Amino acid sequence: MKLVSYFLPMILVSFLVLPIHSHSQEIQKKEKRPKEKDIFSLEFNMNYSMPLGDYGKTDKETQKSGYAKNGWVGSLTLNWLGKTGFGLAFQYDLQHNGYKDIAATTNPYGTKYVLGTSGWFNNYLLAGPVFIRDFGKVELNVKALLGVIVATSTNFNVESPIDTSNVSLTATGFGYAVTAGVGYRISKHWGVNVQVGYLGGTPKASKTYGSELLGYRNIMDTLTGQWVQMPYYSAPTKYEIKRTVSTFNAGVGVIYHF
Repeated sequence: MKLVSYFLPMILVSFLVLPIHSHSQEIQKKEKRPKEKDIFSLEFNMNYSMPLGDYGKTDKETQKSGYAKNGWVGSLTLNWLGKTGFGLAFQYDLQHNGYKDIAATTNPYGTKYVLGTSGWFNNYLLAGPVFIRDFGKVELNVKALLGVIVATSTNFNVESPIDTSNVSLTATGFGYAVTAGVGYRISKHWGVNVQVGYLGGTPKASKTYGSELLGYRNIMDTLTGQWVQMPYYSAPTKYEIKRTVSTFNAGVGVIYHF
């Protein structure tokens, strides 16, 4: 009984102290737990697109002129971020730059068909590093991306050596982009931003024609004096057209964090 009376107060004190100590540790863990970082974000931006360099030139004495005028770019970007704000961005861009008025009556160097009025449609698939950092509700967003460009434009049309028809080609090449933006968080998930950047590429189109039978000509055989039919062929022809797309872009967009 003496042992019981001696240990009983200690046991009671332990039961009272342990819950308090445990609760205190839980509070400390909650206080030390860092703020959760956004892992993914999705951006959509619409930009005004302004041609630079040869892309906007109208000199038909050179094969480099693109005849492009101001247009637009729509961008959809998925960002994956690490704990420090650095991560990877995957981006799709659709760009349209119309032609300057002179293109409607201009045939490019070495062709007989005019460019027309359709302009440029460029598709980009890009990926690369991204840095996103929050400063309160303000957000900094910087990207440097590389990938491919797929361009359609009458600048890449060629004349068939077989029937002289106007043949449309699709050009592909390297694409690249650098953008910097500032956003503002309007809620936990949603934000708006403004951005500026450079977007361009080096599309190239090529087409090879072998020697094709074009028809027959009537030729007099000098030995027999009779007329005979002789086949004639087109000469082998290879086309290779290179252009440079170069634009400065500025616009606004929305971003969703999840």
